[in-house]
Amino acid sequence: MFTHDKYPIGELAQRAHDVLLVSSFAIWAMVLGFAPVMTYRLLVS
Repeated sequence: MFTHDKYPIGELAQRAHDVLLVSSFAIWAMVLGFAPVMTYRLLVS
């Protein structure tokens, strides 16, 4: 029905959304992995 050539912005927005979604998961994984390590280092020292 619709061709992708008519909507390059929608494709770009979808790609940007995917990148933001993956990077937000990566940031949460780093925060959740880093917090216990920092807590342990603060308690031990």
